[in-house]
Amino acid sequence: MKFLKYMLPVAMATCGVGVSLRAQESYERGYSTEKEAEERDMEALQEYIKTKRAITVKEKGGNLMISGDIRGEWYNMHVKTNGKYQRGWKSRKLYPNSSVNKLTPPISHKKYRSKTFNERAVYRAGRDLILPPFATNEFDVEANLIFDYIAERGWGTIRFQFSDDAGVVTPQRRVMRADDRRIMYGSGTLNDLALRKCYAGYNFWEQGTSRFDMEIGRRRLYDVFDSKIQFWSYFDSVLARFTSSYEGVTDLTLKASAFIVDYTVNHYGYVGELGLLNLIDTGLDFKYSLIDWNTLHRPNRFGCHHALGTQFCNSQVLLNYNLSPDLVRLKTCLYGAYLYNHAARATSWTHHMKAADAYYVGARLGEAVRKGDFAVELFYQWVKAQAVPEWDVSSSSRDNPRAISFYNRHSGGRANFRGWRLEGFYALTDNWTLTSHFDRIREMQRRIGGTHRSYEFYLGAIFMF
Repeated sequence: MKFLKYMLPVAMATCGVGVSLRAQESYERGYSTEKEAEERDMEALQEYIKTKRAITVKEKGGNLMISGDIRGEWYNMHVKTNGKYQRGWKSRKLYPNSSVNKLTPPISHKKYRSKTFNERAVYRAGRDLILPPFATNEFDVEANLIFDYIAERGWGTIRFQFSDDAGVVTPQRRVMRADDRRIMYGSGTLNDLALRKCYAGYNFWEQGTSRFDMEIGRRRLYDVFDSKIQFWSYFDSVLARFTSSYEGVTDLTLKASAFIVDYTVNHYGYVGELGLLNLIDTGLDFKYSLIDWNTLHRPNRFGCHHALGTQFCNSQVLLNYNLSPDLVRLKTCLYGAYLYNHAARATSWTHHMKAADAYYVGARLGEAVRKGDFAVELFYQWVKAQAVPEWDVSSSSRDNPRAISFYNRHSGGRANFRGWRLEGFYALTDNWTLTSHFDRIREMQRRIGGTHRSYEFYLGAIFMF
């Protein structure tokens, strides 16, 4: 891990000139300001890019593929924490609304109209902090546009993800004023665009069944590393990958990467994975991963030393068993994993005890590729409060619509749960796929955060092209 510690800063340094030298270089090159120098450099770069665009894909010798999908999605969610509903009409009474109601209790429209102009202004200023309730039903419209380019020894992928809330589009969700109560509001949005993937790779060495590649760019951690309970975060990184095949023994994969967490305080993370696939032709896969978030040895952006939310160094051991087609006609996989956070320590947030481990087990049957294909997956998760960073929890988790951190309130966060999920896929045609899942979640340790009950049903229709 010491080698990985310096990988990202070195890679970033090769992409530009040190900040301390920029002003001096700008002066020596005759530019009046650093900004002007950057603009001139950008113009030169744009001219170079234009010359590359003038070369057709055919002349470059690569292959450009364009694909995508269109989705309609429905989520039905219900959650109750410490006896209080977190979604639905009753969620209007929760914090921060509960605090505002005490300071500025609601009044009737008749009483509001009887107030003077200044009194109305004071009242509105207080009530402006009231937020609408969180929905039990959510409908989304999503589209993904994907560009893949493959050259002789390089490749690149870009994926744009458009995901908007369904409904009539009115002014964005905002606080509710007394004067606005007669307005018809809509839940629709138009501005949710994400650069879901953007990375490029190069093959440095290849001989026989072995090769070494490097990639730089953005995606999610789970696009590279395997887990059902972690690797949800975005992954802006430099990645090194080595693969080799040993006939009759195993297929070896080694991955190592450094990624950005918060560059404002030079906080970087490091992750690696060892994979031994199809051991001795038995269909058994072994994977060991290690991810270190606990690398900030200075105050965070708010001046907090040793912030509890960063104290994670997770080891995970994963076993997959792919059943032979001679035993089961459909593609079938049984899997299980155990995770432990080596950086966890007993604190008052966990009643002075460690809550550092997690595991999951599951099975997957079938594969939805062509018309008439289907797939079913069932898995169970058991995740303690300190096992995974709260915003890196993958798949099922505690439903936390107000996004309250565990380190602000014990009942918050997304870890400290146990539960199961059932997923299903069915290919109506080669282009249309129906997908659905149902999960049921409850608290892992009641002493940490109290009681929690939630369930979620999802139904989606996907058209792929």
